[in-house]
Amino acid sequence: MPLRRPHRLLLAALGTVAIGVGLTVPATAAPVLPVPLDEGAAAALVPAVTEAAGPALAGIWVADGRLMVGTWDAAAAPALSALGATPVVRDEPRRDPAATLAELAARTAQGMPAGIVAYGVDPRTEQVVLDVVDGPGAGAAAASLTGGLDPAVVRVERVAAAPHRQAAVGGGDTITDGSRRCTAGFAASDGSTDWLITAGHCTRGSSSWYTSDGSTIGSDVETAARGVDVGAIAVDPGAVSPTVSGVRVTGSRTAPVGSTVCLYGSTSGRSCGTVERTDMTVDFDGQTQSGLTSVSACAQEGDSGAPYITASGQAQGVHTGAGGQNNCTSYFTPIGTATDALGLSLTTG
Repeated sequence: MPLRRPHRLLLAALGTVAIGVGLTVPATAAPVLPVPLDEGAAAALVPAVTEAAGPALAGIWVADGRLMVGTWDAAAAPALSALGATPVVRDEPRRDPAATLAELAARTAQGMPAGIVAYGVDPRTEQVVLDVVDGPGAGAAAASLTGGLDPAVVRVERVAAAPHRQAAVGGGDTITDGSRRCTAGFAASDGSTDWLITAGHCTRGSSSWYTSDGSTIGSDVETAARGVDVGAIAVDPGAVSPTVSGVRVTGSRTAPVGSTVCLYGSTSGRSCGTVERTDMTVDFDGQTQSGLTSVSACAQEGDSGAPYITASGQAQGVHTGAGGQNNCTSYFTPIGTATDALGLSLTTG
């Protein structure tokens, strides 16, 4: 398969300019003492605060060593504080970003309009952020797609470049099928066979895969259905270690927005950034993929399939592409989505 320039670099945490369909309405933090937490402890706390907030939940994110939990109900603040979170009571009119996401999904079911590259929820503001490529007509494209939607729910941001996938032609110190170069992701198993997870746009249409020195990795390849950009290569038992560049994979607890995660690509090496948004819908050269997570980490051609992991060894996902300024907004398929689509279980060590 020829080089696919998987346009998947969004958020462009550096250099985005709001051209708004709406304004960010400030929220007020409840008067409680902040509880300092490391990112691992914050992630572990997410299920409890989600349950405590209930239907009043209005976003979860990490900031300045605290787990911030938005709520539409001030009465929920004491319970959230008692759990160790910092409640943020939103005093503006209640809005429903999930309904807006569903409406945008319906409007883009046949493909993204020209110039629109992605959209997803920013939990820090409880708004749906729509990314458009900067240039003539960007505002008109955004206005056309969002017409009739609540302007308080939608925020439009310009990005420098559209996202693209990042399989590369040529050799490298990574995995190759002889015509393209990608990156090994995570070790997994179906209970009887060991597998190596990578990107689906790498495995689709391929057969045998090799290491950079020509050693065979495997010839039995599976690729998830279109819409989930992951694939896997069957390997000999124990051939793939449950580690990422020396970091042992210990689990798959999701890192909240604001947490630091690192990509380990065959081209980029270690590239770390902040989780910016989750449940993103992104257009890659006319192919739309939903359920992605965006990270303010830079990536390059050949990084497709690369693993994202936290410092504590929690697997986050599989790289599918990047875009924005200098390809420094990267996108990954969450590891749970990847393993479910392939019928595999993540191997930990």
